[in-house]
Amino acid sequence: MKIQGWIIVCLLLITGTVYGQNDQPRFQDAMAKMKAERVSFLTEKLQLTVDEAEKFWPLYNEYLSKREEMMWGKREKMHRNFDPSQLTDEEMGKMLNEILDQEVKLAQLKKDYFDKLKTILPIRKVLTLHRVEQEFMNHMLNKLREGRGPGESRGGDKGGIKSPQE
Repeated sequence: MKIQGWIIVCLLLITGTVYGQNDQPRFQDAMAKMKAERVSFLTEKLQLTVDEAEKFWPLYNEYLSKREEMMWGKREKMHRNFDPSQLTDEEMGKMLNEILDQEVKLAQLKKDYFDKLKTILPIRKVLTLHRVEQEFMNHMLNKLREGRGPGESRGGDKGGIKSPQE
């Protein structure tokens, strides 16, 4: 289910990119708002202290950057020459193995970075991060389903994350 969530988010982001080709600043603005919302969301949910946040965010951003690079490589493999009717069984088998190898590499990347995070955060917060990442993705998917972009509240204003009481 977790992989499906990431795939849905990635597809939504790709769709936004395709439809927003002529509106690149708008897409970049939305991505910047999503990044800011992620910082706020994770910092609040993990209850990061100032000292923890100073150490956490550079490492976590490095992880996100490497993960994004790897995911783009995976998408490239799927889209490049992907016409099953034009591929042999051997070529499709090779493509499938490349995709699965990429997923293993993504999992190893996450493990490596979570091991690094254990040196700067209490283990409870590192374990909580895994769940909070899913909560953030669900939060963003819910906003997309409701027709709101990053940084927009239910009323359509640009107020950011609202508490559950609102």
